[in-house]
Amino acid sequence: MSGILWLASFPKSGNTWLRIFIENLFRNSSEPVSINDLGVVRYGDMMGPLYEQISGKPLAQLSDADIHALREPLQRSWASQSETAIVKTHNALMMHEGRPLIHLEHTAGAVYVVRNVYDVTVSYADHYRLSLDDAVEAMTSYLQTTRTTKAAVFQVLGTWTDHYRSWHAVENFNPLTLKYEAMAKSPTKAFGAFMRYLGVPKDPERLKRAIRNSSFSVVSGQEKQTGFRERVHQSQKFFRAGGIGGYRQVLSEDHVKRLTERHYDLLLELGYISKSGTPRV
Repeated sequence: MSGILWLASFPKSGNTWLRIFIENLFRNSSEPVSINDLGVVRYGDMMGPLYEQISGKPLAQLSDADIHALREPLQRSWASQSETAIVKTHNALMMHEGRPLIHLEHTAGAVYVVRNVYDVTVSYADHYRLSLDDAVEAMTSYLQTTRTTKAAVFQVLGTWTDHYRSWHAVENFNPLTLKYEAMAKSPTKAFGAFMRYLGVPKDPERLKRAIRNSSFSVVSGQEKQTGFRERVHQSQKFFRAGGIGGYRQVLSEDHVKRLTERHYDLLLELGYISKSGTPRV
């Protein structure tokens, strides 16, 4: 397919894990690919240097309005490449100040990774150095954005629910949805679906090897030995826990209740809670 294949997710939902799997799948090597040598997914729509390159100006000289206006020409340049450009994004598929964040005219498809909001909240708090109270407040607010920094441009997230809905509400646009929990519990089925979506020929051994070489134990071990250049804060672990349900040891009953009430409909739809509101993860 021509155009951009988006790897979309709310932050801390497994997007980087999918990128590492893709790298191991495409290289098909016997040994794990270094997490600091990811070249198949070369682009992220938050990468500051890309906006500097297309504008000819340092990021510090670009306003957020300037940056937002550059999204279309940047995405057009990716779509014009001879091979499909696989691009990571945390942006919602929505309008911002009269312009799209994601330009579907340059889009070939999308893979959307979703993770239960409870574990996302804990990981989000650690990643952005927030207290749990502040993280829960953020995850229950109506508009979340990230700020432009020296390395990355701003992103518009919306809420956890609205982010998911934005990518699944466009007529005749059907992303492949991967649940983080399925990627962890049933990796052959989940990543196999991804291979089929990409049109990669069926190869059980290749799939099994890519899953093994991108497992949490492998990538966290690599980070411990060599660090991970994509860490926001070098004193932090990027691959922090990787489990399912770890929030139970961290979030209070009130935290869980607030998150459940705010995101009840989607949590129920995705099977993360029962009708009574009891978490199933």
